[in-house]
Amino acid sequence: IKYTLIQIFYYASICAMFGYASVFLLSKNFSNSEIGMILALGNTLAVVAQPLIAVVADKSTSSKMNLMLRLMIGIQIVLSLLIYFVPLPNIVLIIAMTFILAICMTLMPFMNSLAFVYDRHGYKINFGLARGLGSVAYAVASIILGNLVAMVNASVIPMSYIIINVALYIGVQSYSIKGLNEATVNLEEKHQEKIEGSNFFAQHKLFMIFLIGVVAIYFTHMFINNFFIQIVNNVGGNSGHMGNAIFLAAMVELPIMAYYRKINSKFSNGFLIKFSLFFFVVKHFLTYIATNMFVIYIAQASQVLAYAIFIPASVYYVNEVMDVKDQNKGQSLITTSMAMAGIFASLAGGVLLDLIGVKETLLVGVIISAIGFVIGMFTVKDVK
Repeated sequence: IKYTLIQIFYYASICAMFGYASVFLLSKNFSNSEIGMILALGNTLAVVAQPLIAVVADKSTSSKMNLMLRLMIGIQIVLSLLIYFVPLPNIVLIIAMTFILAICMTLMPFMNSLAFVYDRHGYKINFGLARGLGSVAYAVASIILGNLVAMVNASVIPMSYIIINVALYIGVQSYSIKGLNEATVNLEEKHQEKIEGSNFFAQHKLFMIFLIGVVAIYFTHMFINNFFIQIVNNVGGNSGHMGNAIFLAAMVELPIMAYYRKINSKFSNGFLIKFSLFFFVVKHFLTYIATNMFVIYIAQASQVLAYAIFIPASVYYVNEVMDVKDQNKGQSLITTSMAMAGIFASLAGGVLLDLIGVKETLLVGVIISAIGFVIGMFTVKDVK
């Protein structure tokens, strides 16, 4: 229950921070290109921070890791209070928003790793169910925030940062087991370590190439997310249709994620990753050929076989192919790849839209995601 609440509050915070960043910044008179730069900068900081923090986390006890997470969430709360209560000059607001976005993205691999912290002590957690309810929380938070902004104004957005992150802080703080022998945990982790001086990248060459495929797949995924209103407008839809489409995509994720362990008992994590990458390409192709909202809704619903499978499959896959001492690094590299794709999608996507238009940019995206699928086919191992 504690872990599920952490996922719920975390993905509600992602909705508020990333999903409504443009709405808040537009209310502060920032241009679309400036907003794109802020989003890209936040992702860039996350790309730098995630591997560095993962190295520290892999060498830390679970209680120290918990403290590190609470420290990052605490910084978000302080910055959110500053934005909400103090009229800030634009440059200070940009810095504060960049750090909030960067910390939010940096937290992702560690929120995933929390599911496995006590796994060796007999505490089994259904990661898929918890993550699926996180998607539901994202969908519900999107509807609530959208209505609140319409009824009040965009100032409710930083207030939502404060409320959600306080709840997340309490959830993470409560996530501990009384009497757990940290010395035993450290002993187990040291026992798992390989010969000193072994190189992470040399040990996991195929995994590093697989990450290039993740960047390629997620480039198009993030482009569609970042510029969805332009795509919807291009087929005759409006912001209401866009909200419905986002809600649909988030809600269909729950059943697959909740029953992922059952699916995983029939198929390996490696096979399921390849399967999900194929359906990412299908989703992107359907979005490209769409001429009306009905096809857009079908494309969004196909997320059930793409994103909904990829997220739990990739998390379990990392824990399957890596030693305990490397698992935080592995999880962080997956989300670092997603953040890098977000940077490219924010910067290149806007330029391509201006130069060649929506349809042509989506075609480029389909080609790039197909390349990502091919890379995944040759680099993901089918571990039983």
